[in-house]
Amino acid sequence: MNTKPDFWHIWTIPLILAVVSLWGLLSALVGDGLLDFFSWLTLSIPLLVIARFVMKPTAGKKKVIRK
Repeated sequence: MNTKPDFWHIWTIPLILAVVSLWGLLSALVGDGLLDFFSWLTLSIPLLVIARFVMKPTAGKKKVIRK
């Protein structure tokens, strides 16, 4: 049984967030009007992901079964 996670299982979400952030930064630098709104939207996505994991962490939780 292979318990070691593969590359894509670990890095899919961070790579997507990196691409979204890069797209938001580039659209903020080169555009006006609608691209400004798009840059605000895309740059807020990583912040929302961070806020979600700060408010509700998932790692390290263990369910305690009481008898």
